[in-house]
Amino acid sequence: MKKLWAIGLLAAVLLAGCGEEQSAESTEATTGSEDSKDVKKDMMRFYLTISNTINAVDVDLNTFEKMKAEDLLPEGEELKAMTDAAIVSAKDSAAAIETLEIPAVLENQKEQIETAFTAIRESYEIKAEELTKDASFEAADEKFTEADTMLNELLTEQGLAGSSIQNEVSQ
Repeated sequence: MKKLWAIGLLAAVLLAGCGEEQSAESTEATTGSEDSKDVKKDMMRFYLTISNTINAVDVDLNTFEKMKAEDLLPEGEELKAMTDAAIVSAKDSAAAIETLEIPAVLENQKEQIETAFTAIRESYEIKAEELTKDASFEAADEKFTEADTMLNELLTEQGLAGSSIQNEVSQ
């Protein structure tokens, strides 16, 4: 009888231990999914901050590019003033990228974000340089496309819908 009682007690202790282990695993899974939600939320907020930051300073550049694409650029002093404003806008856009701080929750994505930022900054620097010449933006657009692809990959890795930062800042 004592053996049966000891086996019963041992079984109860083991079952209680398994229940605690499952509870701990459940808590870890919940915490992990909450962390995942935080990363998604912060990634989306940060992504929107990128386009908002650039859009705050790239208006003159966008205007120049649209008018050039539609073959509507003015001539003479008006063209010079528009070009000068676009150069300042391109330089300000490159500088604006440097002001963005990557949230701590995106630490695992930091290297890819920084690489994308470098490509965006270089794209705007190329545009500023090209505006002093014949304003061919092909190389700059290729650089920006690289950054756009990297940032889009980060969104889809988090289970978010893909987007195009290039489309969002070229308005």
